[in-house]
Amino acid sequence: MKRIGIALLTVLFLLAGCNQGSDVPVSNSTIDESVTGKLPIQYTLSFKDVDLEKPLSKMVESDLTKVILKQEIDNYTTYFYQKNHDDENVTAAIKIGMNIFEIGPVGYSAQDTDPYTVSQINALDKNYIKVTGVCGANCPISYYIQTDTNSPKILRIEAHTIEADVDQDGTSEIVATLGTAAQTSIYQLKNAHIVVTNLNETLDAQEVTYDKESNTFVSGAKIWRVKGEELVSST
Repeated sequence: MKRIGIALLTVLFLLAGCNQGSDVPVSNSTIDESVTGKLPIQYTLSFKDVDLEKPLSKMVESDLTKVILKQEIDNYTTYFYQKNHDDENVTAAIKIGMNIFEIGPVGYSAQDTDPYTVSQINALDKNYIKVTGVCGANCPISYYIQTDTNSPKILRIEAHTIEADVDQDGTSEIVATLGTAAQTSIYQLKNAHIVVTNLNETLDAQEVTYDKESNTFVSGAKIWRVKGEELVSST
């Protein structure tokens, strides 16, 4: 009987060991990373096509009445002016070669010209003359004029914009931010088309801001980086 008891205990011990060995370990991919904090959280960015580029419309120089500001960059001259019988709105135009093209409305003050800026930048793998202004209360506006073409085009974005290579692929994207609770989007070139993704929608966040110094995006206490077509947490 004693031998039978020992044998029975041995069998039970072996069965217990087999049961433990058969347990399937939990994969890291199934762990809630936001709870453990050990692995970065990743979100896939969703891009959609946007039709923002439009051809510039020619105008005649005699229409440049009441010019309040003129800026020259390279071989291009940008005019900020008020049209006849319109003392409330400021419009921008640009001279490319021998032709003058209307850019569009840029503001409402002929005295405060600080919002009206002109710069030469490269973004989306193209050279642009960038003109900024305001399109209304809390409504910044950025115009990107493609000048190195026989048919000049304009890209209009109603937001504060910064050009930066956010995904480190060698081409600068356009980061656009709008609103008191910042709504932030990224415009990039994909298959020769301009596409956009909204980071607030991706993160389901009320506010997302861009930090130019660190080339990262901030939402609450978390910092995010763009890697390829993913948004990856750094903290």
